[in-house]
Amino acid sequence: MRKSIIALTLALVLAVSGSVFAAGINFDGSLKTNLEWHRDLDGTITTKPTSELNLNFGLDTADDKTRAVVEFGIGDKNSQGLDLKLDANNLVLKKAYIETDGSFWHGGPEATTRFGSLDIDYGPFSTVKNQYGISVSGMNIGPVAVNGFYGIPTEEHKSIQGIRADMSMDNLAAGTAVIYDWDSLHMVVDGAVRPMKDLVLGGSVAAQLDLEDVEEGEERPIHHMLAVGAQYQVMDNVSVHGGYKAISEEWKPAYIADKAKKDRGQNWIHEDSRRDSGFYAGIAAEHSGIQLAADYDQMFDEAVLSAATNVEGFNVNVETVLAVNEGIKTQSTNLAVDRAFAVIDGLDVTAKYNGEWTPGNGLIHTVGADTKLGLIPAVKGLELNSEVTISDLETIGYEVGAAYDAPNGIGLSITHVGGKFADESIKTGTTAKAGIAVKF
Repeated sequence: MRKSIIALTLALVLAVSGSVFAAGINFDGSLKTNLEWHRDLDGTITTKPTSELNLNFGLDTADDKTRAVVEFGIGDKNSQGLDLKLDANNLVLKKAYIETDGSFWHGGPEATTRFGSLDIDYGPFSTVKNQYGISVSGMNIGPVAVNGFYGIPTEEHKSIQGIRADMSMDNLAAGTAVIYDWDSLHMVVDGAVRPMKDLVLGGSVAAQLDLEDVEEGEERPIHHMLAVGAQYQVMDNVSVHGGYKAISEEWKPAYIADKAKKDRGQNWIHEDSRRDSGFYAGIAAEHSGIQLAADYDQMFDEAVLSAATNVEGFNVNVETVLAVNEGIKTQSTNLAVDRAFAVIDGLDVTAKYNGEWTPGNGLIHTVGADTKLGLIPAVKGLELNSEVTISDLETIGYEVGAAYDAPNGIGLSITHVGGKFADESIKTGTTAKAGIAVKF
């Protein structure tokens, strides 16, 4: 099924517009190859070769309203670990689509229609990748912008359909997205309103309704996320915000964006380490060049106090995280200071200090410096860095490294990590890398 979809997509490239033969064909790509060598402190050596090839074909019609894109990559690796077997059986189609701009009827609203590989991003809960089908985007009907897609079923994917509609007016914005995939119905409603000049109110509700068969008498489970909040600009340099959020225990959205999964303190997914609901509040202010902020989150049972400023060229940042569930306890305190300065002409150095205190490890000091050399013409652009981490007299770790991009296009780097760290997950030893990237 997938091969037939690919063939159909490529065929449509030639059928969409009569001006296609007057079009310009663009070809580009890139080849990246890297070799990593690591020797740990016990003398064990490991190597890790990697490579990546991308081939892109693009086509624009004479009127610039129709585009076609085909992107290939390499599939299986060869016996040496490098995926450079350039034969027809090892080429993998990564992406293939055509797009055309225009209305569906005379005098109708303009829209962009795509056939082929879809790239759907209707918000943090409505992201669909690796799907072939048809999508329509950017269709404005009065104050409403409409987007929709239909994913063609294949051996790897079921049919997925979705729609997103957004309305924007003076001091008001609202939107909704729905994705249906036969197993579940995924819905999102969000909006914001500005009832007065310095006040913004907003909210978001997301729900996932399971469509699998249930026994008679049982209710279909609906998993959800709710967040409502407000922000008020008290004065030019002071703002406050607050709200309420709740997440059901089984809330695990199927079409969540990768960036949302990695966002700590997020509203996106349920975590066992926190409450299912709670209030949050915060204040941010700027005074005499100092950025101050204080935030409280009931779901995490923690408060965060922070300050940032620049003093005589020194960037200073301080942050303290407090646990507030049973009394007030300090979870961590971090102080970061850095400054860039010129030693001599052609030699700029950035000096850094970081001090972090936690109940488990105590106070850990990290002192480091980075520079890029311009003094020696033969290795102009050579980057050097060093760092020392001290927990106590018996726990001292260090890191030194260098990186250089040679005139022939090869990137070289070497890093040595030694000593003893309070964080046992830090990988010690010497690592050297060499790589080259070519674009064409």
